[in-house]
Amino acid sequence: MRRSTTGRKHILVADDDRATRFAIASMLKKAGYQVKQSGNGADALNQMRKTQFALAFLDIWMPELSGLEVLAEARSLDAAPKIVIMTSDNTPEAVLSAVREQAYEYLNKPFPPREAVEVAERALQHDAPGPIEVVSAKPAWVELLIPCTREAAERVHSFLMKLDAGLPEEKRDTIAMAFRELLLNAVEWGGKFDPNRKVRIAYIRSSRLLLYRVADPGPGFQFAQLTHAAVGQSDDSPFAHMAVRDQLGIRPGGFGIAMTRAIADELIYNEAQNEVLFIKYLTES
Repeated sequence: MRRSTTGRKHILVADDDRATRFAIASMLKKAGYQVKQSGNGADALNQMRKTQFALAFLDIWMPELSGLEVLAEARSLDAAPKIVIMTSDNTPEAVLSAVREQAYEYLNKPFPPREAVEVAERALQHDAPGPIEVVSAKPAWVELLIPCTREAAERVHSFLMKLDAGLPEEKRDTIAMAFRELLLNAVEWGGKFDPNRKVRIAYIRSSRLLLYRVADPGPGFQFAQLTHAAVGQSDDSPFAHMAVRDQLGIRPGGFGIAMTRAIADELIYNEAQNEVLFIKYLTES
């Protein structure tokens, strides 16, 4: 069957809960998107075969086909839409199934309908993303290869932080902030934002600790060489890097590694310093 093309702003919202579906669709329409709706997975897949959607919001638990089943089938379409999985099932297994099937984003219900607009705007700013390669997808050991782009880093950060939903909010937020800094440093400074290069990420969770391993494709660095970062300054001139960044035309910042050191219980680099382990203990020793 020939699929009609309706442009990059055509979005499908599929959810068997009519109120949720209507609220999300209404908010997207107000934001200027063309929106179609579906109440079950089989109809959602049929609509995707007929119409070239730019983006689809799929609930996991729908009649006839689940959102994950629709996602798996949709990947074989000639021009598959980016897909956002929505669910109240925030178990690690559900999150990792979405990662494995190349979902663009994963939203925990309930969420404000406005968040759907924010996700749509972010997703449609970019062309089709490079694939996230899944090396391991066990809840206690996740390992991924991602292209060196800011978009991929932000997507992976969002997915992995949902695996820590059971942690106290303050601890979860500080860990998320530290991991984001390590990940963005890896794609920016190690990978030079080259989508053909890969960063390898591992997330390991035990009853006693949480460990992130980030390995970038760059040659590495030494702290003394980081004149543009706070960590490369002497104790009596902790802000000297700000002038360096201004001279080089680098965005404001430079506190990432220093902040991550303060958050981590252990931060361990390999010799070249293009690979780092972030360790946070979850129980008192």
